[in-house]
Amino acid sequence: MKKILILMSVLMLPMFLTAQDDEIDNLPFDNEPLSDETRTYFVVTGGLTYDWLMINEDNLNEFCDCDEIGLSGPIQLIGGQGNVGIPWVQNLRIGVFGYGGSIESNQVDRPMFNSQDSVVYGSLQNNLTISMFGFSFHYGYVPFEHFAILGGINAGWGDITHELFASSTTIDDVKQISAFGTDKLEKNYFFAMPNIQLEYAVKSYIILRAEASYNLTFAQDEKWTHNTIGTSTVNPDFNLDGLKVGFGVMIGLANF
Repeated sequence: MKKILILMSVLMLPMFLTAQDDEIDNLPFDNEPLSDETRTYFVVTGGLTYDWLMINEDNLNEFCDCDEIGLSGPIQLIGGQGNVGIPWVQNLRIGVFGYGGSIESNQVDRPMFNSQDSVVYGSLQNNLTISMFGFSFHYGYVPFEHFAILGGINAGWGDITHELFASSTTIDDVKQISAFGTDKLEKNYFFAMPNIQLEYAVKSYIILRAEASYNLTFAQDEKWTHNTIGTSTVNPDFNLDGLKVGFGVMIGLANF
């Protein structure tokens, strides 16, 4: 009899295990894999930027018929920017910025004549200076920790100053030649600059940034201010449209 009971136990063991598996499968647990926590972007930073704005060279050089002192881009811009995340809108960042720079031609000697028909050599140089100020709005996406991709726009206002310098090394010559001096043109404008930025947080308080933008100029003054008190229509359609690329170093709070 004892042997019969042992044999029956051995035969029923697979059935018991199968029943236990069915019960486990029917337990009220969710078998879906757990998802990773969504990464967010938040910063409170400020820092320095260095950029190159590439605009059309013909556009630069329509101020005068002087090929020998033509300007050749890009324009180097140095400035600063401050940014802060918006706590109640996830991954949104606003900022303020300001930068400026200039580009100048080589100096060229040109012969001139005084009232006694004596030759006087003067030096000519062409110079363009710009500045830009405004606000920025960006949305950040964090594909992996410490690295963010941001898309957005910079917008604001600025001013342009074009100067043509003519000078001599001798003050007496300057008094005799009326062409010596500075011819200055100034104009204001607005701009919009859609851009994309890549940021990497080296530390929780240091961010390295690379940026690419395209600047669009609009609503510029109809006329230039000439030598502070006059007006001029030279190069009326001047603009700063063009690609801008650069990098920056930000310091502050970086949480992404």
